[in-house]
Amino acid sequence: MLLAALDRLAAYPQPRSVRTARPRALQRRPPPYLIVQPADLVHFCELEGSYPATSKGGDLYVANEFNWGDGCQSPHLEQVAFIPQVCLTLPSASCGPAATNEIPIVSTDLTIFPGYSRGVGNDFPRIAVSDSKGTVSIVWNDTRSNPQADILLQSLWLGNLVPVQFAPVKLNNDIVIGTMHFLPSLRHADAKGLLNVAWYDRRRNPNSAETDMYAALAVDPTTMSTPASNVRVTNVASDWLSVGSIINPNFGDYTDNFIDISGTTSTMFVAWSDGRFNIPQPFAAHQGVK
Repeated sequence: MLLAALDRLAAYPQPRSVRTARPRALQRRPPPYLIVQPADLVHFCELEGSYPATSKGGDLYVANEFNWGDGCQSPHLEQVAFIPQVCLTLPSASCGPAATNEIPIVSTDLTIFPGYSRGVGNDFPRIAVSDSKGTVSIVWNDTRSNPQADILLQSLWLGNLVPVQFAPVKLNNDIVIGTMHFLPSLRHADAKGLLNVAWYDRRRNPNSAETDMYAALAVDPTTMSTPASNVRVTNVASDWLSVGSIINPNFGDYTDNFIDISGTTSTMFVAWSDGRFNIPQPFAAHQGVK
């Protein structure tokens, strides 16, 4: 109704007082969103896969992949931004990121994962804040040491985003080169401030498309070394080469997990796309964590 009335006013000459009057709802206002990472208007690299995490005080941390799809002449990066809670005002943000950092990665954007219907992967980071450890951490899949990727962890100190580790830490503890590790999940820290990360993994049959979910449990975000053990989450592997789907990609762009800290012990819930019935289905499992 309002738009129709404005159209009629525009169609017929009106006195200046009528022509310049605009309903309050249509007056120009600042956009109701915050630009966390500005668009790349030089090389036109894509920024994709953003994910947020918050501290107990309400500060916001956002991670994303820079140069998704290998579509520009710039290095691949994981970008992290810190936005203080005081900036997150309505109807528009009153200030922007107070600190940012960029972590160089070796991308899976040109890596072929057999059975994954999109063919190549992505390096979308997952992020979590550990208030008790004073860190914000990201995890991603990376091919610097393994052509089928490893799961890497990099933590930063809250506020200033200075790196905790001198180099990213590998979370999958197997060592067979050519074994796929793909699409890690991480949402938040457990009650002790530790991280629990799950991912797709082919260590039981490295030269096949037989895929499980594995996890690294109770990882200190300040660790400098690979966990001594990983846990198999699935009880049946999925052969991705025998699983089709009308949805592309057949096994999604991510996995997910959630840490329940409401009881006396923390419980990790993991969700993933499972192909044991020869069609992708949502599956979940849970396990107590230390």
